[in-house]
Amino acid sequence: MGLLSGDMLGALAVALLIFSLLLDLMHRRSRWAARYPPGPTPLPVLGNLLQVDFEDPRPSFSQLQRRFGNVFSLQQVWTPVVVLNGLAAVREALVYRSQDTSDRPPPAVYEHLGYGPRAEGVILARYGNAWREQRRFSLSTLRNFGLGKKSLEQWVTEEASCLCAAFADQAGRPFNPKDLLNKAVSNVIASLTFGCRFEYKDPRIVKLLDVMEDMLKEESSLVRQVVEAVPALLRIPGLAAKIFPGQKAFMALIDELIAEQKMTRDPTQPPRDLTDAFLDKVKEAKGNPESSFNDANLRLVVADLFSAGMITTSTTLAWALLLMILHPDVQRHVQKEIDEVIGQVRRPEMGDQALMPFTMAVVHEVQRFADIIPLGVPHMTSRDIEVQGFHIPKTFATRGRHSSPTCRQC
Repeated sequence: MGLLSGDMLGALAVALLIFSLLLDLMHRRSRWAARYPPGPTPLPVLGNLLQVDFEDPRPSFSQLQRRFGNVFSLQQVWTPVVVLNGLAAVREALVYRSQDTSDRPPPAVYEHLGYGPRAEGVILARYGNAWREQRRFSLSTLRNFGLGKKSLEQWVTEEASCLCAAFADQAGRPFNPKDLLNKAVSNVIASLTFGCRFEYKDPRIVKLLDVMEDMLKEESSLVRQVVEAVPALLRIPGLAAKIFPGQKAFMALIDELIAEQKMTRDPTQPPRDLTDAFLDKVKEAKGNPESSFNDANLRLVVADLFSAGMITTSTTLAWALLLMILHPDVQRHVQKEIDEVIGQVRRPEMGDQALMPFTMAVVHEVQRFADIIPLGVPHMTSRDIEVQGFHIPKTFATRGRHSSPTCRQC
């Protein structure tokens, strides 16, 4: 086959450009609909990728909110996105219309990272039978293994003692508590999922938290936004592994922990933790192609519980420490109440809550005030809906956020 001539290459480039522009016009047709949310004019093909800092979109979203209001639209390459700002808009879409906005955009990157076609986990699972099945299983199993019970209370108080000892080891020197908070929370989750805890200097938990941080950076990167908007890019051999090394490394560690669990599982004994319970469900569902209980999904369910549970809880604790530092009078009042009710001779118990109204009020205020997940997780409409007078068509991705510092995400 001969090489293409310069004229032929030029003609091919023009044809590709025209084709891309036609595709772009096709994907923009929604913006011409009546009452579609306003937004910045997207560039051809790129959409608004260069107009919004998708690695930290909060400043960009705040500017766009002031310009377009609490409901505005964006275009990530060819993917239309509606951003909801403020309590009223978020509540209208994600609470009052929850049946219509509970779906998730399919994460294209999962398949190309080798997770398997029926692996969705819990957080990004499509709204349907698999989501219901995994949500029901996760909640009931976590309750069985201690959520809200005495057993979990003991794990938490023991881990709190280890955390306090690690703080004391700093001997009054300045330090960043983030790493220790992450390890403490991860250990509580490991107790529920794998029935074990790690010493704070254990290389596995150090590596686990390092790769989890890398994974979170990848999740919020511009590259992730581009490949989700143009999944065809992931067809390039080896690209997914190169641009998401943190995700691959995190899942490799989860695989190691699950493999250990399988080796030590005694089928004649009751399940020791959530992973054992899931493995039993996989055995029961063998031969049923409709079941979401499979080895591929086990990896994602455990990974979801680790990443989501650790990040939200440790971030809340970090906010609590910060707010106590900023309000020493509140800190003194909380300490006084703890000393009066619990003293120095025993560990706290769930039953102490009723005797500590001020401390519980502070806990609830921290949760109200803290900015845990500013942008939440993307939702997708399963039918045409109306929010704040604007029309959002079916199968549109929506991002919900509050505009105030007292951010609370769905």
